[in-house]
Amino acid sequence: MRITMGILMSIGGLAMGVFSFFKTKSADNKLSSPEDPEKTSTWAEAIHIEDPFEKEKMLSHAETNAENVIEMHFIYNQFIHLYYRQRNKWAHAPRLCKEYCGRDIEIFPEFIEKYIEENLNGDRDPEKLPLMPSFKRLIIIHETNGDIQKAINTCKLAISHQLRDGSEEGFEGKLQRLEDQLQSAEPESVN
Repeated sequence: MRITMGILMSIGGLAMGVFSFFKTKSADNKLSSPEDPEKTSTWAEAIHIEDPFEKEKMLSHAETNAENVIEMHFIYNQFIHLYYRQRNKWAHAPRLCKEYCGRDIEIFPEFIEKYIEENLNGDRDPEKLPLMPSFKRLIIIHETNGDIQKAINTCKLAISHQLRDGSEEGFEGKLQRLEDQLQSAEPESVN
């Protein structure tokens, strides 16, 4: 019984992930909130949903209804958080976590310009920029998968954007640690 329920839950999670992956954005396909058919879903509402299947469903609705790049950034980060937490439970979660990190990093230049304009009155002080968890999470994913060079490249990209990661070591410290790790993994060259 437990095995069957686990398989059903995995299949259900996979179906939800596939749904969110293949849907299209159009003015004609706005979906209503599960709680109130007259209301559309937002990423902020999804934060408070505990059930991962419901959260995924609500985020899919919010992604369909997103009106600007700032909303997309926050939706992508909610997906990243959800899929990372479900990585050992849903077969599709690791792939989608990585994919949403990539999507968020891809929209970063447009997001940050809009964010600075709307929230910081043009102030580009790196200390005032929001944290970008997609960079940090993707570095962790690459490192965990043994893709140290990809982790290094992502770290360098974060540094080039003058991002902070909220840790004491920062992206610069992570980069140094990853480069040391890569160097120690390389076999000694024979002369």
